[in-house]
Amino acid sequence: MSPADLRQRAGTAREHLQVALERLAYVDGQADPSAAAQVAASNAISAGIAAADAICGAVLGERANDQDHRAAVELLATVKPGGSTLASRLRRLLKDKSLLQYGGYCTPAVARTGVRNSQVLVEAMRRYGIKD
Repeated sequence: MSPADLRQRAGTAREHLQVALERLAYVDGQADPSAAAQVAASNAISAGIAAADAICGAVLGERANDQDHRAAVELLATVKPGGSTLASRLRRLLKDKSLLQYGGYCTPAVARTGVRNSQVLVEAMRRYGIKD
């Protein structure tokens, strides 16, 4: 990954997380499945993927470029230090990717869990020297 690619993926991660947080705030206090919760969860997944790409780019000089996101999890796990913990977060995000991005609505609780996992990944970018 070039420095420009890295900046682009990091910026994309931050923007997706911002949208996820905004939509999650919109459904605060609600329990029923909704479009807003689904959008929060979907953007959380996109944020996590982009953050993982940026971290791998910063540390390893490459990112996984495969339709199967398991390659991204495996590559992230090789990042030292802390890659295995981050890979675990990404794995959790990706577990329900198809359902949350292409399926029906989800609950705010499901979205909240996804947003927490993506926040960990986005915040980790700083530890690897990726600036805002």
